[in-house]
Amino acid sequence: MPEFERLSDEELLKFKKLLLEEKQKVMETRSNLLQQTIGQAVFDSIGEDAHYTMHLGDLASATYDREFNMSLSERQSKYLEQIDDALQRIADKTYGVCQVTGNRIPMERLEAVLTTKYSVEGKEKLKREGN
Repeated sequence: MPEFERLSDEELLKFKKLLLEEKQKVMETRSNLLQQTIGQAVFDSIGEDAHYTMHLGDLASATYDREFNMSLSERQSKYLEQIDDALQRIADKTYGVCQVTGNRIPMERLEAVLTTKYSVEGKEKLKREGN
């Protein structure tokens, strides 16, 4: 692939900074979700009050909230993996190059989807091929 299709070192540095900032935000959000989930699990195991029995509806709501938080936390973990993958592509100087077409991904797309590996054309080609 010709060198001119790759991002410059300055552009890579800009995206590295953005990705590291995004990673920090996601890690904080994920940590908060896990703390809420663990806190709710402990609360559920010891009970609010030894003299109070939790209403079935309250129990169902608490269970739903815990499962919802776990689902969000799992989604955040997957996003962290995508961020780490993008940071590795920056280190390899392949960030910003579509993994399907080999063409440079437009800056607007990279700014909108920091972790993208594909140009719009590459993504459409993957969809057509069923991947």
